[in-house]
Amino acid sequence: MTNKLLFINAHLICPEQGLDGNGWLATEGDKITAIGNGDNFSGADKNAELIDCKGDILAPGLVDMRVKSGDPGAEHLETLSSLKEAAAHGGITSFAILPSTEPVIDTAALIDSLHLRASRIDGPSLYCYGAITKELEDDQMAELGMMAGAGARAFASGSLSVQNAQTMRRIMTYASMLDLPVIHHCEDKSLTEDGDMNEGETSTRLGMLGQPAAAETIILQRDIELAKLTGVHYHAAHISTAGAVAAIRKAKTEGVRITAETAPPYFMLNELAVSSYDAACKLNPPLRTEADRLALLEGLQDGTIDAIASDHVPVNPDMKMQPFTQASTGASGIELLLCMTLRLVRTGTLSLSRAFALISRNPAQILKLEAGTLKPGMPADLVRINPNMSWIIEGRAFKSLSRITPFEGQPAEGKVTGLWIGGAPVARDK
Repeated sequence: MTNKLLFINAHLICPEQGLDGNGWLATEGDKITAIGNGDNFSGADKNAELIDCKGDILAPGLVDMRVKSGDPGAEHLETLSSLKEAAAHGGITSFAILPSTEPVIDTAALIDSLHLRASRIDGPSLYCYGAITKELEDDQMAELGMMAGAGARAFASGSLSVQNAQTMRRIMTYASMLDLPVIHHCEDKSLTEDGDMNEGETSTRLGMLGQPAAAETIILQRDIELAKLTGVHYHAAHISTAGAVAAIRKAKTEGVRITAETAPPYFMLNELAVSSYDAACKLNPPLRTEADRLALLEGLQDGTIDAIASDHVPVNPDMKMQPFTQASTGASGIELLLCMTLRLVRTGTLSLSRAFALISRNPAQILKLEAGTLKPGMPADLVRINPNMSWIIEGRAFKSLSRITPFEGQPAEGKVTGLWIGGAPVARDK
């Protein structure tokens, strides 16, 4: 017998359909079958299992487009199982993993293997990016066509940056023919290789070598010109500077196929968080100035920035418990994507609908996933959220094996109270 569900008394959020208010939603099997405002359940099967949302938000499941996995090669940092459990705990129903694993995800065989292994684990859907270069080194393009055939959703550089312009041009040309995005971390390594934080007054005061904001914009500007030349869909990853926001805004007005995402640390924190030498705040790219942070918020508001991703990077706690200059970069973020984005709603920076466009609809559209919408006929990937439930962020409570966060001890509001993938409830520890 096909499972039928009827969600009532829900605050429906679906940016694609312009829904933001009280309503109901019906599912049958793995699909959404009907949706409506108010309590007139026209088109819904009255014999369906009734789920009273009691005013909670009912929205498309989150889509996280930037997640680093420890598996393969560093399973002590994160496994596919722990990653899926953490994603479910954070309201995420689909996520894409970066190719910067050991070995690097640069072959069709490895993508096939990861997709197969992930399919045997209950929980959110896992997708792979293919590496843009072999072994993520700078000189040789990877086998993009074969990885596309294996289901790669895009081609990405992880947290490395292609320095050779000719190599990047070839990558963009082939990706354009395959009609898949190129997702790039923008960093001129010649300007950053010795730096530990953002370059400026704070780095000088703390006695640390800095990474100038120009390192991000120099590579981004180069890539925009190459995107114009090749016609590729170019996606700027985890941007952190006002200069990047301005460059992307200008490129969009010129008709360049460009999208961009940022992550919560960059719009919630600035370089002053490093003042205590807290290695949890050592990230790549580094936390920037307050002016950069405000520019990111403006970009999120006006559509310059298309998505928010968790930028989840599992790290070894022993490597974080080092002097700041010796500590590794990265932090856990997959379980905080929702609450950090909802904080922008609570402060009036974003509307609820805009917030879910950034963490659900837009990333799904960028990666061409059947997700991010409550439209009838689409997969019933749903998240129920109590937006008023308050809690304290504690890394030790994370489902991820990586429990380092720059938001440790901060108050948060908004908790996932239910998750369904393909119409089936996902078991979650409270």
